[in-house]
Amino acid sequence: MVGVELLLDPRAGRTLLRADAVVLATGGAGQLYEFTTNPAGATGDGLAAAWRAGARVDDLEFYQFHPTALAVPGSFLVSEAVRGEGAVLLDAAGRRFLAGVDRRAELAPRDIVARGIADQMKRQAGLPVLLDATAIGRETLESRFPTITAATRAAGLDWAVDPIPVTPAAHYFMGGVSTDLLGRTSLPGLYAVGEVASTGVHGANRLASNSLLEAAVFGWRAIEAIGADELPDTESRGGETPDAVSGDGPVIRRSDLQRLMWDAAGVERSGARLALAAESLAAAGRPTADTVEALETANLLDVARLVVKGALAREESRGAHFRSDFPVPDEEFARALSWAREVPEHAHR
Repeated sequence: MVGVELLLDPRAGRTLLRADAVVLATGGAGQLYEFTTNPAGATGDGLAAAWRAGARVDDLEFYQFHPTALAVPGSFLVSEAVRGEGAVLLDAAGRRFLAGVDRRAELAPRDIVARGIADQMKRQAGLPVLLDATAIGRETLESRFPTITAATRAAGLDWAVDPIPVTPAAHYFMGGVSTDLLGRTSLPGLYAVGEVASTGVHGANRLASNSLLEAAVFGWRAIEAIGADELPDTESRGGETPDAVSGDGPVIRRSDLQRLMWDAAGVERSGARLALAAESLAAAGRPTADTVEALETANLLDVARLVVKGALAREESRGAHFRSDFPVPDEEFARALSWAREVPEHAHR
């Protein structure tokens, strides 16, 4: 079947929208994690739907964590440009600590800074670290970073006077639905663009702003491909794709899933923690209610299982994926890890 099942149409309930082609442009899945810079709707819906339909997915273990999100509800992103301007990171006692992690200190790559902060937070009982931008001066902060200044004020902070609390937060999903360079997925008639897609342009550690390439360039390419491709005959296709498997345990709460993923599949991973997380996720029951909250949480559960599966399989450290038990890259893994769900043949007839 080519089309989309609309589960929450306010007028008609569950309805089927047939189409010659479907383009997924549904964004990332930052809501997998306890801390994220992503909006509330970043729940992996398109990725989960494509996976259930049998589309191939790639590199789901690669999630980029931004090192400095404001440690208040909403996790507002504090750009690394602030550190480029001269801001420094301090521990709870007011001491700089990143020079002991990397010679580039605050200007090291995102993954190194994020891990350095996460490690320091463990040392201080989970308290956030502090970003000290006071030496930059109020005038420069307000003129160069007006949006961040407004966010700090909204949180009751004045970063021109005092250091502000920051923490790493899930920021960008580099893996996703596998596509070619025209946005085509492994399923005829299904295309994916933007953060939901895995185009390969990010490698294991996305460069800042490279997401604009994935959204803008591949969006246009997908449009051109749809016009040129021989699309499936929607009239001759039907049937239903079965839901993903539900565990026999209690229905998982989103907050519990997010905490589990943050602890086991966050900035730093280990085989032992990932294996325990895989067991817990396999046993978790899926929400079944036809509400936005329940449907999104069910999608997050599907994606969480895949992320943990990928992180367990990649027994090395590469880019944003860091395994404490395999701390160096392994040339055996200098490739994408791909997964596809077997879907009964009747579901595609």
